[in-house]
Amino acid sequence: MRPVLRESVPSQRPRDQWLSAGQELLRRGGVKAVKLGALTAELGLTTGSFYHHFDGMAAFLDELARFYGADQVVAILAAAEADDPVERLRNLVRVSRHDARAALDVAMRDWAGSNDLAASAVRDADEQLLRFVERAFRDLGHDRAAARVRALTLVSVGVARVIPPWRLPRTTAEQILEILT
Repeated sequence: MRPVLRESVPSQRPRDQWLSAGQELLRRGGVKAVKLGALTAELGLTTGSFYHHFDGMAAFLDELARFYGADQVVAILAAAEADDPVERLRNLVRVSRHDARAALDVAMRDWAGSNDLAASAVRDADEQLLRFVERAFRDLGHDRAAARVRALTLVSVGVARVIPPWRLPRTTAEQILEILT
């Protein structure tokens, strides 16, 4: 089961629709692109609707960071959950390779460089991710220290924004998992 990465869906609560639209703008243009006019255009809603849910843009941006660092990471990890720890890791790799998710992670990390709340949200999301990955390695029989090192390695590779000048084979992620597991 794969999580929905474009969270603006009709069944979503209106407040979450605003946050999902904010994430879409963040993906496309960074935090400077997250403006009230762009949000209302993205959703086709009024500024009155925005102010019904948020006290202003500063409050919205704070909530946008929290949404990434708490609610969203929990949903993503739940979607990656599986009884088999290797399958759990494969599911997580599939989610992380999704273009929309990768773009959001890059945008959040960029924003975290200039905003304490965004930095805290990224740290919170990363710590939950590390615990999830570490648990998978522990379930594979690695002791706590070895599981933590493997988790740090896998997560570091996943969040690194280094793009080599060559095309990586599609099997690279699977090969990294094979080495680590």
